[in-house]
Amino acid sequence: MASPAVQIASQRRSADTSSTPLRMDRVATATTIALPDGRRLSVECWPGDGTPLVLLHGLLDCAAGWKHLAEVMDRPCYAIDLPGFGGSDRPTRNRISAYTEDVQAALAALEAHDFTLVGHSLGGAVAAGLAERLRDDVAALVLIAPVGFGRVRLAEAIQLPVVRTLVRHGLPLALRNPVTAFGVYMAVVGNGHLPDPELVARLRQNAHRWAAGAECANEAVTASGLSPRAFYRRQLDYAGPVLALWGDRDRLVPLAHRDGVMTAFPQAQVSVWKKMGHHAQRERPSELAQFIEAACRRDHASARDAASGSTPRRQLVAVAALTPRPPTAGTTGELPAVA
Repeated sequence: MASPAVQIASQRRSADTSSTPLRMDRVATATTIALPDGRRLSVECWPGDGTPLVLLHGLLDCAAGWKHLAEVMDRPCYAIDLPGFGGSDRPTRNRISAYTEDVQAALAALEAHDFTLVGHSLGGAVAAGLAERLRDDVAALVLIAPVGFGRVRLAEAIQLPVVRTLVRHGLPLALRNPVTAFGVYMAVVGNGHLPDPELVARLRQNAHRWAAGAECANEAVTASGLSPRAFYRRQLDYAGPVLALWGDRDRLVPLAHRDGVMTAFPQAQVSVWKKMGHHAQRERPSELAQFIEAACRRDHASARDAASGSTPRRQLVAVAALTPRPPTAGTTGELPAVA
């Protein structure tokens, strides 16, 4: 039973807009978490069997961005609106640690334990911080083009006084304009792929409110790359399985940041997918589902290794050029290689 701080806000069936067959029993429940200081975080919950997934989205997105992935998974899924996005209130300060603290409180209210933690971009930095804080509860960690493992020059440029003023006033207008929103996404985020129409609709609907959340998040991203305690400058206190994923055409988070991931997590396995940009959920949803399933299976393999006293291997996967293979039930399996 979840904590009284959890309030059920609504229940709905997600629309079937994907070409992938959906499980018709996958009903998403929108839940509101009351944080100790009175602020609120929103969570989308899908029922299922097995190790739960905790899904953390990137900047200018929300929990609904994980909908298509959650609908094709069999596992329970908790997709959290990060502070300042979706239905969640802004963080107490513009630092990754503040986002981490709020998500940690939400997971405690949900009584979530022994989960696979998945973070994309901004959510990747939050996930890394959570893995260190909740290492006994994080069965495996999946990082998709995560920030926090190096300097993000675009984020730093936006922090310049003149640019920041322009962005502050211009971003809400740009988000509300579908032509601008589509163009920026295709050029910078989606590697030429059209954005999900639902994402554009969310951006237009929440333009003014999310713009303020984006400003907070951009400052947090900038600070995470400059901090003396940045993740890429030290080894994090998490020994579980870590799988990281980049597209070789990512224009937002440099591929070179994979070295920072391997400094923070020596046991990490990093994969690079050819001809993919920053948004794997949109560009390669089926392959991403396989990738996450591989992480869940590696949790069991890691438990066996720990029992035998073996040590994790440091591994960097070369840029993939093979055809994706569906996971085989009951095996530890290899990561799906994607051309």
